[in-house]
Amino acid sequence: MPRNPFAVVSGLPRAAARLPKMAPDLSQLPKGRFVTLTDDVRTRLYDTGEENLTPVVLLHGMAATGMLNWYQTFQRLRGEYRLISFDQRWHGKGFKGDFGFDTLTDDALRVIDHLELEKPVLGGYSMGGLISQLAARRDPSRLGGLVLAATGTGAERNALEKLTMGGFLRTSPLLNTVPMEFAEELEDDDDPLNAHRWAMRELASVSFTTHRTVIGEVAKFNSTEWLYQLDLPVAIVKTMRDVAFPRYIQDEMADLLPHSAVFPITAGHAVCATHPGTFARRMRTAIGWVVSNAG
Repeated sequence: MPRNPFAVVSGLPRAAARLPKMAPDLSQLPKGRFVTLTDDVRTRLYDTGEENLTPVVLLHGMAATGMLNWYQTFQRLRGEYRLISFDQRWHGKGFKGDFGFDTLTDDALRVIDHLELEKPVLGGYSMGGLISQLAARRDPSRLGGLVLAATGTGAERNALEKLTMGGFLRTSPLLNTVPMEFAEELEDDDDPLNAHRWAMRELASVSFTTHRTVIGEVAKFNSTEWLYQLDLPVAIVKTMRDVAFPRYIQDEMADLLPHSAVFPITAGHAVCATHPGTFARRMRTAIGWVVSNAG
């Protein structure tokens, strides 16, 4: 058994100190339910269920789960939009089948079909933003618009980016700050409202293998050759201190899109965890812009 590199204080790894200060009120969030989509793809889905409101499907980023990435957005925007999220493949309770950005794109469209959503807004964070771009490229007529947060046009297009991505690939296991053994210990947690332990369990549900696989997919992604074709409203939540997707990559994305607006936020790539309230408020503005500009 390898030595656990994480010190434990009061039964929780030191990584717990890096969890959001604004913990979710789980009693105010929709309960996750398991759904089987087409082709027997099964995942955990969250849906506020207000069918009279504009639907917004939210795709999480790498190392997160549907609700861990978006809980503050759900808390603050519930009642304004029908909010939907789900665990993508190899994350949380997501499907364990073949992994690739094409299959993740298929899954996003499968959820839209399963819920019979008419032209929903598709929001994506980091990895989810790349999937959102691919879904819009696949069939823009099915979407009302996009909200892209902490994401960009891709990577590995020049020597510096290749060097950076190579470093991420070699050190990616360090991104998972909570050991899987800890998640297993929390599976039988008998306090469903213990938000801190819930967040730790969600964070620990993403394996080292998933980190490495996703980063490899990001390294191959490049939307610069076709983004100009997406003729639908796109709001960009620009993370001004982002290292994973630097500002120039986000600016490139905005410049290529024919109908876009930029909503900056002074924070880094993990803004949904470090500034959850501010991030949720910026999402409100961005979603509102898309809805008001949808055809």
